[in-house]
Amino acid sequence: MTLEVSMDTDQVEKKEQVEEVGQEESESAVDPVDLNRVFQEEERDLNSMFPDGEMRKFLRQVDKNRRSNQRFLKGMKRDKLWEEDE
Repeated sequence: MTLEVSMDTDQVEKKEQVEEVGQEESESAVDPVDLNRVFQEEERDLNSMFPDGEMRKFLRQVDKNRRSNQRFLKGMKRDKLWEEDE
């Protein structure tokens, strides 16, 4: 049962990574970063708050790093739980 759950989680993480790569490919260097799309949970207009293109790219990268770190920490917690079961 635990193995099935970890496999499902791995598949979800891989799907998220594929979606991120797809987003990167669809947003070329010519296209401006739409912060309202990156941070969909925000109610304010982030594009008007951050008009500089370089700042938008930086904020998008910060968000990607945050999500990557969260996935890493989830994996660490899962590994610790796995070791405790043995």
